[in-house]
Amino acid sequence: MSGSRRRKLFLLIPIVVVVALGVVASLRYQGLLFPVRIGSGSMSESYLGPHRRIECKDCGFAFRCGLDVDVPLQRATCPNCGFDRIDVTLATLHEGDRVLIDRWAYVRNAPQRGDVVAFVDPTHQSELAVKRIMGLPNEAVTICHGELFIDGTLHRKSLAEAMELATLVYDDTCRPADERQLPPRWSSDQPESGWRAITNGHHWSTPRSEESAYDWLMYRHWRCYTSPHPRAEESPVTDNDSYNQGLSRELHEVSDLILSFDLRFEVASKIALLVHDGRESFTAVISTTKRSLELRRGEEVLTLATLPNLQRSSNVPLQFGVVDQQLLVAIAGATLVRYEYTPLDQPRQPTSRPFGIAGAEGEFSVKNVRVHRDIYYLNPFRGDWAWNSTGPLADESYLLLGDNAPLSNDSRHWKTPGLHRNLFVGKVLGPLR
Repeated sequence: MSGSRRRKLFLLIPIVVVVALGVVASLRYQGLLFPVRIGSGSMSESYLGPHRRIECKDCGFAFRCGLDVDVPLQRATCPNCGFDRIDVTLATLHEGDRVLIDRWAYVRNAPQRGDVVAFVDPTHQSELAVKRIMGLPNEAVTICHGELFIDGTLHRKSLAEAMELATLVYDDTCRPADERQLPPRWSSDQPESGWRAITNGHHWSTPRSEESAYDWLMYRHWRCYTSPHPRAEESPVTDNDSYNQGLSRELHEVSDLILSFDLRFEVASKIALLVHDGRESFTAVISTTKRSLELRRGEEVLTLATLPNLQRSSNVPLQFGVVDQQLLVAIAGATLVRYEYTPLDQPRQPTSRPFGIAGAEGEFSVKNVRVHRDIYYLNPFRGDWAWNSTGPLADESYLLLGDNAPLSNDSRHWKTPGLHRNLFVGKVLGPLR
């Protein structure tokens, strides 16, 4: 290399360094390389704003209370067991989650339903907000009884999508310290049941007097929110959320529920699962001998599926429930059944006992049993009529909703329900907990 070329190269190096530093500084300012802090609870529990983390002194269940309400909360009620003598002021204060914003996510690819995006808030132009895309360009969106309808058709989430938005309403691994003073949440009404409680779960073996009958272990839901009624009074599942304690509002019954647990069997077994959707019940019968799953609606067989190869003496994750008028069954992390159905044309009658687990043959255990509820989208105004986007969204416009509907200022409240893509800052990555 000649001397003149070498001198030109040396002169270019500082320029390249300055440009590179400018790009890095720009990225840092825009929040791509460095985390941005979530400032409100409108996307909890997916993305948390400032909150207090609380551990129930009775059952040990950990939950969070947001700081979005105007009146400071002094006492909290455990959403898992209903214990209501928890001093919030002693709980540790946590800042909001940190997230990264990918400003190039939509340079080549269009935003997708379910993406969480950062954007310029149309109601506060100087602020950024974070919400989830639930409506796409040229779609007409309606919210009715907590459900989302796209162009008049119910939007049915996959199991993975439902679990991403779901709220945990009961964790059986967190039981009250003195269970003798309270009725069990999972119990059998049969006089000679093969069920017995074990650490973090329940074990079943065939009772001698009931060789062929289903032996049901039923879930009983409690209110688990501040109320003058007894702590252990049974109640249908509602859209209660511990994060919003201190927010006075009407609660709504939720029948879209998912049961999850780890199944462990030592010998060939036959297990039945029951779910009630508020109008009727459905049953999934699992036979490890035949490696089959039979889905029933009353006595009618809806569908049959083949089980994967399940290993004895190992914990097999299982999920079962009703979401968006579809029956969902997943085993070992894979969705085995996704069956759409039309509900009965009769009034909903919510129950406090939406789930059951039964043994019919063999011997098995269920551990880490949890009950989850689906997201319930609220109308922005009181009343039974539905909210809608007043026609299709415009080209390049998206409907944005918060996961925490009671607190979220989103498309349901804006003058123009759709937000143009040009106002997107980028796709949110995280949270970085």
